[in-house]
Amino acid sequence: MIDGAIGVLLADDHRMVREGLATLIDQEPDIRVLSQCGDGLSVVDEVLDKKPDVAVLDIMMPGLNGLDVCRELRRQVDALSILILTMYDDEQFIARALDYGASGYLLKESAGPRLAEAVRAVARRELFLGPGIPQHVVQRIRSGAQDPYEKLTTRERQVLQLIAEGKTNRHIAEELKLALKTVDTHRSHLMRKLDIHDQTSLVKFAIRRGIVSIR
Repeated sequence: MIDGAIGVLLADDHRMVREGLATLIDQEPDIRVLSQCGDGLSVVDEVLDKKPDVAVLDIMMPGLNGLDVCRELRRQVDALSILILTMYDDEQFIARALDYGASGYLLKESAGPRLAEAVRAVARRELFLGPGIPQHVVQRIRSGAQDPYEKLTTRERQVLQLIAEGKTNRHIAEELKLALKTVDTHRSHLMRKLDIHDQTSLVKFAIRRGIVSIR
C-alpha cells in the first residue's frame, strides 16, 4: 500500500471503461489507481513495475486474455490480489478464474456500487463473488489435469490467442519480439498438445474456450 491506500492496476481493452472505473475508484479515499493497461500482454510488466496491491482484469483483452494473465501473475507475483471484472457470467469462466488464483469475480453491471467493496475484500485476501455469481461455483473448480489447454505454456497461450485474433506468424514474432522460427516452434508445440492440426480448428477452439470472442 502507498500512504495507506490500496494501489490498483486496471486492465481493460476499452479506454472509456477504464476511465470510468478509474473515476469510481478516485472517489474512494483509501484506494488509488496506479496504472492502466489496454491489452493483456503488457499487464505483467506493468505489475512488476508499479507493484499494485490489486489487479482488476477484464477477460476479453487482445494479446492475452484476462484469465491467462491471471494465471501468469499468480506464477510471478506473490504480493498481489486479483479481481476479475467482466460481463461474462459463465460458470466455466468463474471456475477457471478462481482456479488460476483470482480472489474475486465481479460482473461489470454491478461495478458501480460494488467495485470499491470488491477491491477492499480481495486486498484483504478474502474471496469476493459479486451479485449474480453462484456461490456453489467454488465447489466446481477443476484441477485441469485432464484439460489439454492446461498443458500449454504462457508463451504458447500468447501465440494461440494471437493466431485466433488473425495475426500471421510474422506479426506474432514482431509483437512478442521473437524470432519467426521460434513462433513456428511454439505453434507446432501447441497444436500437438491440443491435438489440433489446422488453423480453422484452432480458431474454433479459442472461441469455444472464451480465449477470443466474435465481435
